[in-house]
Amino acid sequence: MPEPHPTALEAPPRVRVERSGAVAVVTLDDERRRNVLGAELRDRLRVVLAELAADPAVGAVVLTGAGGCFSGGGDLASMPPAGAAESADRMAEVAGLVQQLAALEKPVVAAVRGPAAGVAVGLVCLCDVVVAGESARFLFPFTRLGLVPDGGLVHSLAQRVGPGRARAVLLEGAPVDARAALAAGLADRVVADPDVLDAAIAGAQDLARRAPQALAALKRGLRESSGSLGDALAFEREHQPALFGTADFREGKQAFLERREPSFSGR
Repeated sequence: MPEPHPTALEAPPRVRVERSGAVAVVTLDDERRRNVLGAELRDRLRVVLAELAADPAVGAVVLTGAGGCFSGGGDLASMPPAGAAESADRMAEVAGLVQQLAALEKPVVAAVRGPAAGVAVGLVCLCDVVVAGESARFLFPFTRLGLVPDGGLVHSLAQRVGPGRARAVLLEGAPVDARAALAAGLADRVVADPDVLDAAIAGAQDLARRAPQALAALKRGLRESSGSLGDALAFEREHQPALFGTADFREGKQAFLERREPSFSGR
C-alpha cells in the first residue's frame, strides 16, 4: 500500500531562499512548530549559509521566519538529550551554526515579527541590522527553565545592549517588546508588521551596494576586536593598506568626487 503524501501540517522543516536582486531572503519555515531550531532546521540553515557565503551574486542576506514568527527557539520536545555525549554533540552543533553566521562576510539583516525566543535571539544578535515589527517579542526563558543562555547570547546580547542591561535581561528573563528592544539597542528599527520584510530587504539592498571587501574586513574587525583602542588600531593597520589598492577604492573615490553613487565590483 503506498504511503500517503504528507499534508501541509506534516511538511518537514525547511529553509527557503528567495532572491531580490543581490539580496538573498532566508526564511526559517516550520510553521507548525513555530520555526523551532531543531536539528533538521539547524542543519538546513548551515547548508544554506555555506552556499550563500560562496555565491558571488549574493551581496547581503535577510534572515526571517515564516508565519509571523521569527523562531520559537530551541526544540524543547528533544530536551533533555539522551546522555552526556548527545548533550555535547547538540551544543557543538549550535556552536557551529552560531560561528558560521558570525563569520559570514556578507551583511545580514534580521526581519523579526512575532516571537524570537532563546537561541533564536542569539541568531538575531549576530545579525548586522535588526528590523523589528510592532509584534516582535524577544524571549529569554532560560532561568525559568533551569538552563543557561545558549546560542552565544552571553556574548552577543552584551555586544548589542551593553553588559549591565544584558545581565538584567538574562537573569530576570522578562520578555522584551519591540519598543523596549529599540530603546535598548537590541533592535535598530521598528516598523509596522506588514512592512518588516520590505524594510529589511531595502536595508539589505543598500548594504549590498557597498564595497564587499571593505564590508568583509569591517565585519571581521568588529567580530574579533575586544574593543580596546590598540585592537582598533591593529585592525586598521592590517586591512587599510590592502584596501587602498583595490579597484573598489578607486571607484569609491571617483564617485565621491563626481557626487554620484559608486558601482563596486568586489575587486
